[in-house]
Amino acid sequence: MSTSGRVHLQPAASPLLTAAGLALGAAAALGFGRFSYALLLPPMRDALAWNYTQAGALNTANGLGYLLGAVLAPLVIGRWGARPAFLVSMFSVGLGLLLTALSGGFGWLVAMRLLVGLGGAVTFTSGGLLAARAASLAPARQSGAVLTTFYAGASLGILLTGLGLPPLLANAGAGGWRAGWTLLGVTSLLGLGLAYRVTKNTSARVQVSAPIRHAHLRPLLRSLLAYACAGLGYVAYTTFSVTYLRAQGAGTAQVTLFWTLLGLAGLLAPLLWSRLMARVWGGRTMGTLMALMSVGAALPVLSTLPWVAALSALLFGATCLSVVASTTALARQSLPPAVWGAGVAAYTITFAAFQSLGPLLTGALADQGAGGLRLGLGLSALILLIGAGLAFSQRHVPSVA
Repeated sequence: MSTSGRVHLQPAASPLLTAAGLALGAAAALGFGRFSYALLLPPMRDALAWNYTQAGALNTANGLGYLLGAVLAPLVIGRWGARPAFLVSMFSVGLGLLLTALSGGFGWLVAMRLLVGLGGAVTFTSGGLLAARAASLAPARQSGAVLTTFYAGASLGILLTGLGLPPLLANAGAGGWRAGWTLLGVTSLLGLGLAYRVTKNTSARVQVSAPIRHAHLRPLLRSLLAYACAGLGYVAYTTFSVTYLRAQGAGTAQVTLFWTLLGLAGLLAPLLWSRLMARVWGGRTMGTLMALMSVGAALPVLSTLPWVAALSALLFGATCLSVVASTTALARQSLPPAVWGAGVAAYTITFAAFQSLGPLLTGALADQGAGGLRLGLGLSALILLIGAGLAFSQRHVPSVA
């Protein structure tokens, strides 16, 4: 189930400026709320004496929160409206990030990761709706830039954390992880203030989309299974890649470069794949992107030389979030317009469910002994490759009512 509706922009509100404000929500929800954990995990493990299973469990909690938020988002948006849902959920993300610094208790940290995941899903869903409607009111030559600006927010968040967190953690001592979460929380709340101002002339009247039938989804089963593999495989890399590089001797400069390149590649990805996204050829767009992502995920397992890690970040960053966009394109090409929203929601919930399993499984595997983390990351790359094969086998399904 998803949402659709109309957004009214006052003349003073530029659609592109509106999208930039909404992008701050995407940066907080995903760049700060989900992906930053990879950078903060090594000092948290050292300070709190966690095993890898415990480390993975925190991002599993975040994934479960995101799954719950993805299910609840249409209901929240339908009741409150898209902009109030966006602002309140972005506040909950910033507050959750800030409160994460208060205690090293495992239960407390699990609860905060759950809260941030739940809020992040509502922020991203409602922000995407507002961005889509702003794009529909923009001049034709500008509509693509409006959407790209919003979705680039997640990569912008990754880029900012790559530039800011490693130096902070290197100089803050044992309590550096608390300083990191505090910085992310304060930055998110400051971003909320900016988002509030630039989106104040937007509003939405939201209607729930038509329910999707099994007959609609059955022909798309292979792409849904491929997307499940994407969720299960990608999250091991985004949770443990920095921990793995640190264990192999990577210093602050290499980690900063690695994570910054990951975010920068994501920002440039729309320029790389815009023509690919427009092609009507079933799941082959998704398959191409997942195959490249699997190569990016596998490279650090094969070698931790700095240039190999940098190439890994570029490949993975350029494809990770673009796989998400490919499912939206596939749903729009294969489903009747009345159930586009519900179709995208089906992909989103599938992805969210399987991304919840990835960190816990990888962490448990890493606790089995020496080389376990490398094995877990290698297995995640293999899962991504299997998903690419499933996506390639998904043929185009002509849309029927």
